Amino acid sequence: MSVIKDLHKITTDGGLSFSEKVARLLEIGTEVLGLETGIVSFVQNGTYTVVQAISPLNEIVSGAEFPLSDTYCADTVNANGIVAYNDIDVMPGNSHPCYALYTLKSYLATPIHVNAALYGTLNFSSITSKSDSFTALDYDYLLLLADWIGAEVAREQALSEIISQKNALEEQNALLNQITELAGVGTWELDVETGALKWSASLKRMLQMSEKQDITPSHALNFIANKKVRNVYESKMEEIAINGNDWAYEFEVITDGGEKRWLESRAHPIMKNGTCLKIIGATRDITERFNTTQSLKQKTAIAEQALKARSEFLANMSHEIRTPIHGVQGMLETLCSTSLNEKQKEYTHVAMRSAESLLNIVNDILDFSKIDSGHMTYDVEPVNFKELIEQQIPMFRRLADKKGIEFITETAAVSDTLFLADSLRLSQILMNLMNNAVKFTDKGSIKISTRCTKYGAGRFRVKLIVTDTGIGISEEQQKVIFSPFLQAEESTQRRFGGTGLGLAIVNNIVEHYDGNVEVSSAIGEGARFIVTMTLDCANAGVMKEKAIAANKVTPLCKRVLSESRVLVVEDNEINQIVIKEQLKEIGVSVELANNGALGLAKVTSAIARKKPYDLIFMDCHMPVMDGLAATKEIRALGETVPIIALTANALSGEKEKCLRAGMDDFISKPVGVSRLGDCINYHLSYKQEKLKDPA
Repeated sequence: MSVIKDLHKITTDGGLSFSEKVARLLEIGTEVLGLETGIVSFVQNGTYTVVQAISPLNEIVSGAEFPLSDTYCADTVNANGIVAYNDIDVMPGNSHPCYALYTLKSYLATPIHVNAALYGTLNFSSITSKSDSFTALDYDYLLLLADWIGAEVAREQALSEIISQKNALEEQNALLNQITELAGVGTWELDVETGALKWSASLKRMLQMSEKQDITPSHALNFIANKKVRNVYESKMEEIAINGNDWAYEFEVITDGGEKRWLESRAHPIMKNGTCLKIIGATRDITERFNTTQSLKQKTAIAEQALKARSEFLANMSHEIRTPIHGVQGMLETLCSTSLNEKQKEYTHVAMRSAESLLNIVNDILDFSKIDSGHMTYDVEPVNFKELIEQQIPMFRRLADKKGIEFITETAAVSDTLFLADSLRLSQILMNLMNNAVKFTDKGSIKISTRCTKYGAGRFRVKLIVTDTGIGISEEQQKVIFSPFLQAEESTQRRFGGTGLGLAIVNNIVEHYDGNVEVSSAIGEGARFIVTMTLDCANAGVMKEKAIAANKVTPLCKRVLSESRVLVVEDNEINQIVIKEQLKEIGVSVELANNGALGLAKVTSAIARKKPYDLIFMDCHMPVMDGLAATKEIRALGETVPIIALTANALSGEKEKCLRAGMDDFISKPVGVSRLGDCINYHLSYKQEKLKDPA
């Protein structure tokens, strides 16, 4: 019983440190067990660390480390229970590593557990053997000591953790105070029951108050400049005290110094058992941000007005530029169909190529403007990329043949798949790259090849590779080649011409399809452009059938064409001549109206005479009454005649405006005879069907 009393006395002595308590407990153990050395160890990752030790010469010091395998405690850890060797020569024998190192002859130990986990061992040993085996009482004393030491270790760890948490909390509070000061945040606390309000020093400074001055809720509300906002703020405080929800609000205040400022306040209710005890919050000065936001709003409004003006300017310029180009191309196309001698034909073809070049420049500028303003539109339709490439090849092959350049194509990789994409945009990529290849190559070859790999369910990575043996591109030039207006060096620009927008447009289209453009080249060694796009696969069955069916409209017979009454509403005299000649070539007679008002009058008169028009081509931009207004008036008459928008405005949204006004289709100028014929063929096909089936 004296041992238990001694243990109790030691462990309840508040004046002893953890180390002193463990040392006293080890002393008791050596006395009771008759072994001169006692050790408390910590075992982790195969390392045996001395926590506390008592030995005859004090040669074992705290903190000493040994490989666990070199100690008898390795047996204790493995056994996870008491290990007793009263004569090590007998058991476990002098071959044990510990015997060779320390020549111990007797050993008694048990594991120490802290919070149900192995902490280490409590072991006692001697350099002499015990004549008798350890008794059950020895085991009880050993376990008792181990339990007491384990409890002391657990208590010490818990105390250390509390102290650590306290220190961390103090550091966090100090850091939080510093942050709130640096960030200009003021904190506050409202006691809901008593109505007492506390403001931090930084919040008082924000409102230009004295730090010693007391603050009340009514005083705080009076800082808010607007009375309605003040009432909202007060009612919100009452509301969150009931519903327990957080709240944030921005408002203008007038400080004690008479200065107007904008604040943002955030409130959080502290609830207990459904009752709000207090509301805490943080307030910061957002005057600078508010002023910046207001300034940005004004600048945004100005920018939007500027963009609108630019868009309108581009629309007008598109119309004004395309209209004369339409006239030039139409007249040249009509001229080519007349009897010309060889010299006249040559001059006419040169003029046509010049008109096409001018139109390409206008298209590049308009496309770049769409990209720049975010108005570039993309249709989604089934596209046969192989056919798309092959449609463009003949034109470039002829140009290559004239220069004696070999033209090679490899399109098998995309021959079996329809992709969902915009065929016009894919054509732009192809034409820009091939045009550059032909333009900058005087000898050798140009190769167009494709690659196609699966990229998830229903998706493909499609590559278009254009390789040439032309003049090449310098390393410096490659860095800016996709930037608008910076693609070609000055000497190259003078020699080959161009807007400097083609590759910039290509790059933007490719980015729309989650891809990129890579270029590898060197001066005099040609160039290789690799376009990579991620495209969805179209339904290869239904979509393809629809695409084929769309191209199977039977051409109109001469009777249907000659009997059809077509009205063209167009204010430009040159365009009137052009479209009249084009329709004459198709086989259709035409009536003309100089503006929307006259067009409406002709339609009204035709209805009254019971000789309505079969088709109307309507220009959009005209004096007196524009095409959109005229279309709406015609539809108001109940007339269902197909109305086709014929406009030089190719900007985004124009087609949608026409369709919303009641038009049936949209053709952008300049328009060739073939496109005009296709349009008439489609919209008047019903008349041919009636001839087949008179009933």
